[in-house]
Amino acid sequence: MFSYLNSEVLPKLIPSNSRILAAVSGGPDSVALAHILYSYQQQNPDQKIEVIISHVNHMVRKESQSEAEMVARLAREWKFPFILHEFDAKKYADNSGKGFQEASREWRYARFKEDMAKLDCNLLATAHHLGDQAETVLYRLLRGSGTAGLAGIYPCKDKIIRPLLSVPKEAILEYCLAEGLPFALDSSNFEPCYGRNKIRLNLLPYLEKEYNKRIHEALGRTAELLRWDEEYINSQVNKKWEQLVQLNAEGCLVDYRAWDEPEAILSRILRRAASTVSGEPRGLEYKYIKLLMQEGRKTGWRQDLPDIKVESTKYGFLFFRRELEQKHIQDIIIPLDWEITLVPDNWYPIPESNLQIGIFSEPQTDLDILFGTEFDRHKIITLDSPLICRSRRPGDKMYFKNLGHKKIKKVFQDKAVPQTERKSTPLLAYKNNVLWIPGVSRSDCYLPENSLPRLYGLIARIRMVAPN
Repeated sequence: MFSYLNSEVLPKLIPSNSRILAAVSGGPDSVALAHILYSYQQQNPDQKIEVIISHVNHMVRKESQSEAEMVARLAREWKFPFILHEFDAKKYADNSGKGFQEASREWRYARFKEDMAKLDCNLLATAHHLGDQAETVLYRLLRGSGTAGLAGIYPCKDKIIRPLLSVPKEAILEYCLAEGLPFALDSSNFEPCYGRNKIRLNLLPYLEKEYNKRIHEALGRTAELLRWDEEYINSQVNKKWEQLVQLNAEGCLVDYRAWDEPEAILSRILRRAASTVSGEPRGLEYKYIKLLMQEGRKTGWRQDLPDIKVESTKYGFLFFRRELEQKHIQDIIIPLDWEITLVPDNWYPIPESNLQIGIFSEPQTDLDILFGTEFDRHKIITLDSPLICRSRRPGDKMYFKNLGHKKIKKVFQDKAVPQTERKSTPLLAYKNNVLWIPGVSRSDCYLPENSLPRLYGLIARIRMVAPN
C-alpha cells in the first residue's frame, strides 16, 4: 500500500516545503496516516516536509485520556510537534442544538483551522478511506443529493488532503499490524444509533452480501466519475457567474438571461447567489431552488426564504438579507430627485447608482438592443428642448395610441411594478411627457417610420457593485 501512495498519491497531494497538520484521533486510520506521512518525510528529505499532529479529546469515553497519551507518544517517537485539544463534546452538542457527531465535527474543524493559521500550515491531512467514501455516497443518496453531494469526499479540497481515500479499511488494518503500530478502537463507532453508523454496520454489509461483493469500490468509482462531471459543470458556472451576476454589500442581482441557461447551470447560480447573501455554505434546499427556477422571472414576484428574501425586479432577480426588507436595495442606490440632459451618442451615469443611459444613432451592442427602444430621429432632434433622463415627478404621463394620456401611476399599476421600485425607476422624458420606462413600457410618441433614420434610447447595462 505504501509504495503506491509514495509514488502516485502523495507527490500529487503534498508540494515541497509543505507544513502539514495531521488530524490523529488514535484510531487505526489516523495512526496509519501519521506513520505514512512520517515514512514519506524520511524517504524524501529534499522535499522539506514538516508534519504536526493535532489530537482532540472529546472527553466522552473513559479511554479518551489513554488514547491522547498514546498519540502523544507516537508524536514524540516520530519527532512531530503535538497539539492536544480537550472539550466536553456532549455539553457542546446540547448547547448548539445539533447532533453529537455533527457538533463534534464542527468543533474539531474549527480548532484545526485555528491550528493551521497559528502554525502556518498549508495543508490539513485527514484519514478518510474508501469505506468512508462509500458511506458518504450512500448517506447523501438516501437524502436525495445531486451530483455535488454524490461526488462524495474530495481527495484534495480547501487545503484538506485525504491520502487514504482510495484505500480499503482492511488494507489499513493490515498496514498497522505489519508496521507494529498501536491504535485504539472507538466503541461508539460500533453502535447503530447514528445514521452513518447504520449505513456502515448494516446497509453496506447487506449490499456487499446480496448485491455486489465490491460495493465499496463501486461507490468510490461512482463518486470519482461524478466528481469529474461536477468539476466541469462548476467551471461553466463560474464563467456564467461572471457574466450574469452582480454583487454589492447589500445583495446579489442575477440577470434574467440566467433562466435561458440549462437547468444544471441555473440551479447552481441560484444556489450560489443564496449562499453568498445568507452566508450558509450549503445554500438553499432543493424545493426552494425549484421554486426560484419556476417563479423567478415573474414580474414583481417576491418570497421569504430561510435567512434571505428574494424579489423579481425590472433589473434582474434580487437576493438580499432580511434586515433590508424595509430598506430596498434600489432605494439605496438611486437618489429620489435627479435629472440628466441627454446629448446623442454619449453615455451618462445616473448619479449615485450603477446605471448608465444614452441615446445613440446606432445600437452599441446586442445587449443595448435587448434593453433599448427606438424613436424617430428627425422628430427627436427638432424638439425645442432635449430629452432628459430623470426620476418620477408629479404630473408625469405617458401617451398611448387609441387611449390618450395615462398617468405614470396607472402605467406602473398595469405593469405590476412593485411600489418600492416606482420612485427609483429612471424615466426618459420630454418635459412632463414620459417616452420610455426602461424594462416597463414606452409611449407611442415619436415612433420611427421604416424609411427614416432612427435614434435609439437605451440603457446598455444594469449592474451592482460594492461601494467604494
